[in-house]
Amino acid sequence: MTDQPRLTLSLTRYLTALSLFCALALPGPAAYANPAVSGPPGTVRLESWLREKSQVYLRARIVEAALAAVGTPYIWGGSDPDEGFDCSGLVQFVYRQAAGIPVPRVARHQKRQGKPVRRTQLREGDLVFFNTRRNPASHVGIYIGDGRFVHAPSRGSRVRIDSLDDDYWSKRYTWARRYLDDAPARPA
Repeated sequence: MTDQPRLTLSLTRYLTALSLFCALALPGPAAYANPAVSGPPGTVRLESWLREKSQVYLRARIVEAALAAVGTPYIWGGSDPDEGFDCSGLVQFVYRQAAGIPVPRVARHQKRQGKPVRRTQLREGDLVFFNTRRNPASHVGIYIGDGRFVHAPSRGSRVRIDSLDDDYWSKRYTWARRYLDDAPARPA
């Protein structure tokens, strides 16, 4: 019982010091209110910083959810981890569960949304499309970085990680789409 007042006093001092530091070290709200006004040299506008961090967070959640699905059976038309996934069902499930972003159910519709992305500019969470059935959007996967993607490849297989540089996938790669830049951040 005697330690409680001391702990409260320490916490109060810490919070006061933190508040004082923030008040002195950071520019005031007026510096962030007008997009044309930036903070002092060497600072990043708070709004941009928060938007960037929320996108990094969402990308990480999407990659984590995609990796968690590795090993799930392939089921044509599947969009549930208990039953199985097909390629577009995996994408739809991961985006909805990890980021709260609605994505169309079918690969050819998924490719119509989002922003086009060059292969050299892929970022984690981007969708990668392949021509596996004489259709440029007949297969889709989720890019996880380092030239790799998670996907539900075909009947009789399981969700797995493959490389964009594998001969098979490299020859069939068509394009990529980015859904995250315009996505609102979902609360954790």
